[in-house]
Amino acid sequence: MNLLIDTSVWSEALRRKNKSVNSEDTFLYQIIKNEEEIFLTGIILQEILTGIKNQKLFDDINNQLRFFNFINTTNKDHILAAQLRIDLANKGLAVASIDILIAQIAISNNLTLATYDSDFEKIANNSKLKILKFENYYKKG
Repeated sequence: MNLLIDTSVWSEALRRKNKSVNSEDTFLYQIIKNEEEIFLTGIILQEILTGIKNQKLFDDINNQLRFFNFINTTNKDHILAAQLRIDLANKGLAVASIDILIAQIAISNNLTLATYDSDFEKIANNSKLKILKFENYYKKG
């Protein structure tokens, strides 16, 4: 499965006391263990790194993240994200622009978004976004 990994999933793994992604009870560990294709994009990379205060840890994690598939956004992604946000707003749904952009990147690249963030459920229920929640993934794994 090709997965865009949301910041919430990275954060869960990186919050561990030993700062390791190797904790078996994390969503990220299960995804890596199952050898899924992992994708990352600029805004998620920025969100991950912004939360790291220790420079050595920042450098180490930044170095590790470069081994994952990276997707660059296009002007079309931003335009389609704006349209998606308008469509959702017309249905009475308010979702942050950053989440809309992440959703649109997943849609445009035919990726499933692995996330803990319930805002993406609202988007998925009203668009072509495919999401994967840990409880559903862990049951099948």
